[in-house]
Amino acid sequence: MLTAVLLSLAGACAFGVSTVVQHRTAADTAAVAGARWLVRLARRPAWLGAEAAGGLGVVLHAAALRSGPVALVQPLLAGGLVFALALGAWADRRHPGRPRPGRRQWLAALAVAAGLTTFLLSARPAAGTALAPAAGLAALAAVALLVAGVAACSTRRPGRPHRALVRGAAAGTCFGVTGLLLKQLLGVPVPSWAAAATAGELLSLAVVGTALAQAAFVAGPLVESLPVSTVVEPAVGVLLAVPLFGEALLPGAGARVGQLAGALVLGAGLVVLARRGPADAPVRLPQPAAVVR
Repeated sequence: MLTAVLLSLAGACAFGVSTVVQHRTAADTAAVAGARWLVRLARRPAWLGAEAAGGLGVVLHAAALRSGPVALVQPLLAGGLVFALALGAWADRRHPGRPRPGRRQWLAALAVAAGLTTFLLSARPAAGTALAPAAGLAALAAVALLVAGVAACSTRRPGRPHRALVRGAAAGTCFGVTGLLLKQLLGVPVPSWAAAATAGELLSLAVVGTALAQAAFVAGPLVESLPVSTVVEPAVGVLLAVPLFGEALLPGAGARVGQLAGALVLGAGLVVLARRGPADAPVRLPQPAAVVR
């Protein structure tokens, strides 16, 4: 279990670096690229470097899942939230025009970390089976893609409120199911049709989730999209790993109270982080006449 914890924390740091650099690059690119921002974004060396850091995070994530249960690994990855906010604040110290976390948001981020720690210490998740029902995972992948489509369509208008929040939640849903598929891929024989199908589902959700995450970064400040995405991802993993992989949380009244308390503290921190403060103005995209060709 210690190996899984260390690998999960290392993966959280890698994802934190990737998230901060992606957010800054996406916001800067949107200011000059107009509707073609995603194409321009893929040509930016900084964004490609961020994707490489994300790739390292995926490798560490997979290694952690090989060593421990989903219900342990996925929540620990959410620890990257505090690291990403700290790194983002440090990167923005020379840019006074960019919104940075305030005291309330720092306290909320610490509450998220404390809630996760309390939940994990109370839950002590035990490993289940190596494989989940393939049909169940396929259905979950389809539902996650549907959620992503609804989120993308409902936030198309620039004036829609909480665009970054909705997109971040949908991206977190995709990434949460991706973690389950990654766990499945590590257990199926390779090569096989089962491995190919699982890899296809995983790749589809990873691409859609990454695109939604970039769209969330463009739509608003990091503190609006990152917290909800970071918490939804492990929530999906923990809730679904129990019925799919047979993972069990520690029973007993004391353990349940601790799990509930951790979840409530985590949720309270998320609510505070999701609320937009006066300084958290959304990233404004240029009007069509101002687009640089």
